Amino acid sequence: MGLRSGVTGGALFGADVPLATEQPRLGRKLSIFRVYHRLGEHFPSAQDRSLMAAGSTLLVSLDTLPGQASYASIAAGREDGAITTFLKSVEQAAVTYHLGAIYFCFEHEANNPTTHTGLGTPTQFVMAWDHIHQLAESAHLDWNQGGRLHWVLILTHLAYTPTAARPLWALTAGVASDYWPGANEVDIVAADGYNSQGCRQASGDNFIATRPAISPDALFGPVISFAQAEGGLPVFIAEWGSTSHAPSGDQPWFIQQMQAYVTHNQEIAAALYWNGRPPHGPCDYSINNNPASVAALATMGRAPALQGQLMQSG
Repeated sequence: MGLRSGVTGGALFGADVPLATEQPRLGRKLSIFRVYHRLGEHFPSAQDRSLMAAGSTLLVSLDTLPGQASYASIAAGREDGAITTFLKSVEQAAVTYHLGAIYFCFEHEANNPTTHTGLGTPTQFVMAWDHIHQLAESAHLDWNQGGRLHWVLILTHLAYTPTAARPLWALTAGVASDYWPGANEVDIVAADGYNSQGCRQASGDNFIATRPAISPDALFGPVISFAQAEGGLPVFIAEWGSTSHAPSGDQPWFIQQMQAYVTHNQEIAAALYWNGRPPHGPCDYSINNNPASVAALATMGRAPALQGQLMQSG
């Protein structure tokens, strides 16, 4: 996969933390976990330490929320102390737990307007990213300076989809090029995307599929194209999943399709299943109570293309 991804031998097979308890049924250790932190929090948490001590690396988000520090405040340096401490802690954790690489994202899904109101414009987001990246470089934390930090830009999959190809409800989602800090500051291009089958338009738990199942290529083909256009950068599927409300068999079917998709697209350096239910709405992507889905994910975890490992730090 190359030095920029920090991965060799295939894609990293991973998930969010709620899937950690399923590792025995999956028959293998998850290589990478998705963890979420807010500006002002300390890293690592006890949970983070447990995951890293077991040999898994982390894809770490550091987010500010509406009502907290704005992008302009971050770019102006008013949060430097907290951010620098956090970045150094991420680097030190990678050293402590002998991880060849660890992954950092500032403000995941920044193109989602519903969760980022008042934080600033896309231009101000890029300025904040620039400033945070400069802080890391000044501290010599980046992988190409002898550190272990790799930078991952995570947007919703719609950010990479041309506006003309989007559904009407998605027209307000930002465009990836507006949030792009440049290939000199981003090592990996990433997307979050789900086979939701219209559950976001459903009411309560009375789910009726309003759209046919979507293909992995429809979700993630545009992010692969974007990464190729930016110099052939590696890609992370930072969150993916399929609703468990779908007709019987569709969730394991989608997992099987993702296995084939990752196998076919060697640009993908990691794929992380999001095993949960968002706090609002009827969408539910968990696999815990679906033996067929657990079996499909276990099969995916055994696939040759999902045996990626971290490269050793020099």
